Amino acid sequence: MIRAALLLLLLGWPARAEEAGPLRTEAGVLARDAAATGALVWLHPHYTEGQPPAAPAWTARLVAAGWDLWRYDRAGGRDPLEAGAAGLAAGSAALRARGYHRVVLVGESRGAFIALLALRQAGLADAVVLAAPAAHGTRPERRPQALADFRGALEKAAVAPGQRLALLLFRDDAYDPDPDARAAAFRAAVARGGAEALLIDRPAAPTGHGGVQEADFDRLFGACLAAFLDFSRTPPWAAQPRFSQ
Repeated sequence: MIRAALLLLLLGWPARAEEAGPLRTEAGVLARDAAATGALVWLHPHYTEGQPPAAPAWTARLVAAGWDLWRYDRAGGRDPLEAGAAGLAAGSAALRARGYHRVVLVGESRGAFIALLALRQAGLADAVVLAAPAAHGTRPERRPQALADFRGALEKAAVAPGQRLALLLFRDDAYDPDPDARAAAFRAAVARGGAEALLIDRPAAPTGHGGVQEADFDRLFGACLAAFLDFSRTPPWAAQPRFSQ
């Protein structure tokens, strides 16, 4: 496979992305399947024009550690939740069929909410990082439904022992209906399922709905998240879920 890709490059043919169901690599990136540490799937936030948003800087730490980066790009516009969750489940199954030993999902905003909904599928992923999940807008009258849907998705999630779940909440997030209630619902879900958990709960910086994309985030929390997703060792806080502010 590597020789074939190099030959195409030498011949001047355009590089192509590899596919796993609806998931794609970056163009020209060779998927290593079982030889990789695992598959890292990026679920971008909602967008309306241009290219889908790129993965946050901290994920480069996992790529450097041998993870293959895959993208779940949904078309800008309506971006339906249920169809997105079904597509993600199909993509995860396709990655398993390719031979990946581990599948980790990293979602931001609407991408994170799609990952959360898809968690009702047992075996979907070995770890999920939910950065400021949101799917209901910022209008005050929508907040009760936003919180109810967040709680409902966690209640239906097939959380399992050994799975690793992280939730990232930020101060001054206009899309967050109730950060205290969401943090409590997350704690309850991981305790019920016996998962290993990491909650970064409204740190002093960065702030705002897009906090995970800020340069400070990688400097402050990138190493922590990379360690949490290192399956070669048990997190030092595994016996007691780590909830940080």
